[in-house]
Amino acid sequence: MRGGMVYEDAEKLYAEVRMDGEALLDEAFRVLFPGSVALTLDTDPKALDPTGKIVGFNTTFFRRSDIVQVPLVGAHPGLVSQVLQTSSDGKVGYAVVNSSGNVGTVCTPATGLHAQITPVS
Repeated sequence: MRGGMVYEDAEKLYAEVRMDGEALLDEAFRVLFPGSVALTLDTDPKALDPTGKIVGFNTTFFRRSDIVQVPLVGAHPGLVSQVLQTSSDGKVGYAVVNSSGNVGTVCTPATGLHAQITPVS
């Protein structure tokens, strides 16, 4: 058996495990957050509630902030207003989600991306 076959088999198994895991997460989110829509680049903007908010789910036990990618093609202005930065072609936006518990909220452009600067001398 060649060494390359082991890696090919592992990659194939990893892809199957990832697909199964993503399907389980999607099903769990549909139960926990009925009516919610996952934000991926394949998400149809027409499926999004124009009055909806971007909400993140923190799967860890500690506070964290993450940058999330938001599809903007055909998106409602209410969704577009929640992003802090957009790609040069305007198809994708980026938002910062802060979470202190399990559910995170989006930093608005007025409250997001601030740096704490301490003088060195």
